[in-house]
Amino acid sequence: MKLSTTDVTIELKNFYQLLVTCHGEHKHTKMSYYLIKDQEVIEKVPYSRNHSHTFNLHERGRYRVKVFIRNTEGEQTVKTSEDFRYKDFETKDYPVYEQKIYSIVGVHRNAAFIKLLMEKHNEIRSFIDLTNQYCGQTFFNLPVESLKDIEGQNVTLIVLEGLELEGDQIEHYTLKVSETNVLTKTLNRFLAMDLYKLSRMFYENGLTKGAEYVKDFIRHKFNSYIPYTAEIGEGTKLGYGGIGVVIQKSAKIGRNCTISQNVTVGSRGKQPVIGDNVYIAPGAICIGGTIGDNVVVGANAVVTKDIPSNCVVAGVPAKIISTDMEKYEKYVKKNSGNAQKDL
Repeated sequence: MKLSTTDVTIELKNFYQLLVTCHGEHKHTKMSYYLIKDQEVIEKVPYSRNHSHTFNLHERGRYRVKVFIRNTEGEQTVKTSEDFRYKDFETKDYPVYEQKIYSIVGVHRNAAFIKLLMEKHNEIRSFIDLTNQYCGQTFFNLPVESLKDIEGQNVTLIVLEGLELEGDQIEHYTLKVSETNVLTKTLNRFLAMDLYKLSRMFYENGLTKGAEYVKDFIRHKFNSYIPYTAEIGEGTKLGYGGIGVVIQKSAKIGRNCTISQNVTVGSRGKQPVIGDNVYIAPGAICIGGTIGDNVVVGANAVVTKDIPSNCVVAGVPAKIISTDMEKYEKYVKKNSGNAQKDL
C-alpha cells in the first residue's frame, strides 16, 4: 500500500480550538500530530488512526501543525499545515471588581508580617494606630494613621478577630491556618517554595510568629515540612509543589537543585548539606550528611553517607552507579527547570 497524497487543513473552532484534519488517507494509515508555536513543539499526539485532532490554544502566537504519517508497510511521510496566527479572545462574562485598598489595624509584629505577606497581591495604604501613639511615623515603609485619617476613604480594615470596630469595610483574621480569611486567601496564591521564602524573610526580620504561621500553612496545604531555619539557595525548585517533602531544620541546600515529591532531607547527627545543581528523585531519603555538587539521587534511594560531587547514586543504601554526567546533564544543568522524570 502506497501513501497517498495528503492535504492537511486547520480550522479554528469555538474561538480557541484548532481542528487539524488529514484528507485522502487510507483507513489503516496512522498519524501523529505535533502542535508548533513560534518554532517550538508544545504538544505531541501519539500515532493513531484518527484523521483529525483538536488542540486547545491557550496563548497568542503563530501556530502550525506537523503531521507524521505512516502505513502498515512502514512507509512514512510528513506534512505541515499552513501557519495560523492566534489572537486569543477576551472573556467578558465576568464583572471586573475594583481592587481593594487595605489598612492594617495595629502597630506590632503581627501587623508587620501581614503587610509583607499581602503587599505582593494587594494595595496596602497604612497601619492604623488605635492609641494614636505612633501616628505620623512610618512602620515598615508605610505611614501610621488614625481612624480619623481614613474617614470617608474607600479603605478596608484588616482587623484581628475579636477586636470590635464600627464600619462595613472590615475583614477579620486569625492565625489559624485551617480557617478561611483574608490571610489564608492570600497564602493560597503562593507555591510552597515561595511560601518558604516568605517565612524565611519573616524570620530574618524578627517576625518569628509570622514565620511559624506560614510554616504551619505549608504543612496544612502541601503536607510538607519546610522550616524557615533551613537555608535553601536561589533557583532551587520543589517537584509537584513540594508534596510530602520533609527538610530538617538545620539543612543547607544549594542553588539550582530540584527536590521531588516525598523526599526527606535529614541527618543522623550531622548537619545535612546538599550542594549546587543536585537532582533528588521522588521518594529519596537523604540522611547521610553532605551531598556534593552536580549529583543525581535516584528514586527511592536511601543516602546514608557522604556523596562526592559529579556522580549518580541509587539503591538502598545508595551507591555510586555512574560518573558519566553527560548522560544526566538534563538533571543537573543549571536553571534547567523542573526535571520530573524518574530514574
